[in-house]
Amino acid sequence: MYEILVNAEEMVDSSPVVQVGLALGSRHGAYVTGLHIVAILPASMYLPDVMTELVTEEYQARQCDAWWMELCRKRGVQGAWEVLRGIYVQVLARRSCMADITVSRLPRSHPGHLVGMDDITRVLLAAASPMLLVPPDWDGHFKPERVLVAWNSTQESMRALRAALPLLREAGTVRLVDGAQDTLPGITPPPLPVRDWLARQGVALESVQRFPDAGSVGEALLGHAEAMHADLLVMGAWGHSRIGELLLGGTTRHVLEHARLPLLLAH
Repeated sequence: MYEILVNAEEMVDSSPVVQVGLALGSRHGAYVTGLHIVAILPASMYLPDVMTELVTEEYQARQCDAWWMELCRKRGVQGAWEVLRGIYVQVLARRSCMADITVSRLPRSHPGHLVGMDDITRVLLAAASPMLLVPPDWDGHFKPERVLVAWNSTQESMRALRAALPLLREAGTVRLVDGAQDTLPGITPPPLPVRDWLARQGVALESVQRFPDAGSVGEALLGHAEAMHADLLVMGAWGHSRIGELLLGGTTRHVLEHARLPLLLAH
């Protein structure tokens, strides 16, 4: 059975993450688990006031079981509610390994805090499930009719593509931006035959375009997505050196910082 994990940091009906997770579950007959993490910081967990706050948060979160099950009932999906206490990245990465896809918020940068070092992106890097990241101002609607796929023949982009298959098969328009390069024929592995593979999977590509030869690939991707009014962007994350992308910039970092639509990412 298709398993969706919804990382419900905000336990309210209007949360875009909650709305998108349940919409995805309803559309694909999935089992949808709502998860709230009571995050602890090892350096402060033994302070009496902090422990009291953690106990209170955990108690309040557990009271949301009926709320979650009622949402699942209204959407016609099977589901469960879980509350776990622990170090945020470790808990979410470990639990998401049981899901086909994890729905969570799209991280935003803050002064003095780089995108890529935040908890959500660190979970993605921890060999967890592919993640559907939802912008905090998203309207909650999720019926991806127009999907843009960023492809560069890496393992990361292939994992993202496989995770997106249920969505791609139902989309009205799927466009692919191809950045794969056969740089050293006969020495480096040739690009994967993605178009034939997608055709066998029942996905019809409307068009295939090349990555730009110069300039910001991330900016170009988001420009393509905006031009086609895309509902979803699918791509592999951190295909190059993560430290290099953090320090010098890069496609993943740019997209995470500037995207205004849901992203399906895999590492």
